[in-house]
Amino acid sequence: MRVTKYGWLLGLMLPLSAAAQNVMTSSPYSMFGIGEITTGLYGSNTAMGGVSTGMRGKMLLNMDNPAALTAIDTCRLLVEVSAFAKWEAYRSKGDDNQAFTGNFSRFAMAGRIIPRWYMAAGLTPYSSVGYYFQSTQELEGSPGSYYTSVFSGDGGLSKVYLSNAFLVLPSLSVGVNLGYIFGNMTQAETQSTMAISQKLFGQSFTADFGVQYSRRLGRELNLTLGAVYGLPQTMRLEKTKTITDNSTSASSNMKKVSQTLPQYIGAGASVEYKKMTYALDYMYRQYSSLTSADTRVTFHDSHELRAGACYYPDGYSSSSIWQRMDYKIGFGLSSPYYMHVRGQSGISWRVSAGLGFPLMNGRLHTAFFYDRVDLSGNALKRGITGFTVTYTLSELFYKVKL
Repeated sequence: MRVTKYGWLLGLMLPLSAAAQNVMTSSPYSMFGIGEITTGLYGSNTAMGGVSTGMRGKMLLNMDNPAALTAIDTCRLLVEVSAFAKWEAYRSKGDDNQAFTGNFSRFAMAGRIIPRWYMAAGLTPYSSVGYYFQSTQELEGSPGSYYTSVFSGDGGLSKVYLSNAFLVLPSLSVGVNLGYIFGNMTQAETQSTMAISQKLFGQSFTADFGVQYSRRLGRELNLTLGAVYGLPQTMRLEKTKTITDNSTSASSNMKKVSQTLPQYIGAGASVEYKKMTYALDYMYRQYSSLTSADTRVTFHDSHELRAGACYYPDGYSSSSIWQRMDYKIGFGLSSPYYMHVRGQSGISWRVSAGLGFPLMNGRLHTAFFYDRVDLSGNALKRGITGFTVTYTLSELFYKVKL
């Protein structure tokens, strides 16, 4: 049987048809490395381009820079949950594929333990694998005869973390995230006479650090400066490969491999002036530490710039729901894109906008975003239109304070 719909995957000249097999991503490029790195799918600042390094607030669970936790309300316990939905469209060498995905993307909670010490814990995806495509090729030595291979993969890595923040001085805070990354990934290739499946289990401990300096410069003017650093970590992967032929006999072997998770360093600032907040972040990520099993796909370091703005009319004191809402916009640019295909590089950019409004004992934050990746030479054009929702619950906690 010959496949009627064709695509061009990563310059390998493989005809394919794609369908979503994973609720976190449907990208065929997630078959390389440790999968597609998960970013921009959770948090109340998603609508502001994902700015975080210099952001802090009474109801902001900012674990990207753990030092920001010292700004949360000292008498309350914050609990936050995020979810997303997105429509993905891929175009490569003139062929198109689309898919819809969605899932929960973070759970977190935070509060003050004792004066000057704040703590948070959470669970979020770190990377995702999800692809399915078919390749039809002519049988060598038999013109007019074809065979079809089916490639599929799912799974990914998750991160559970514990954050600690300390108010060193009235204007200076420091913080640390201690995390554990773990997960399973499955990849399979099936032909008419043989099936090859590969299961990977990975785990690694991580640590990253943050610092913030916040100072009021006037009655309605406040400046916050921040910096973050994430250590490179070695992830151990147990790879089990099973080969099964049409006689139902199977052979398996297991070996251990490793990946070096990228280190990063970033700086950011935010300015609160009257009813407006402006923020700017810069981040350098060393993705070149990742390796690919295919030499035509390589990973490279990236530089990322994010900017966002928020308008908050009258805050909680207003009786009008429109005055108690916040209005956000944001933009992000990453260059070069961390994955190169046959030497072809490019850029990734995102625009976002959203609203936040009070709901019961907390706030509901919504964000719409469009994410674009363009690699030169028509190697890849990816467009993602998505929506995220984050609910932050704020409950009085002072009665059980130490």
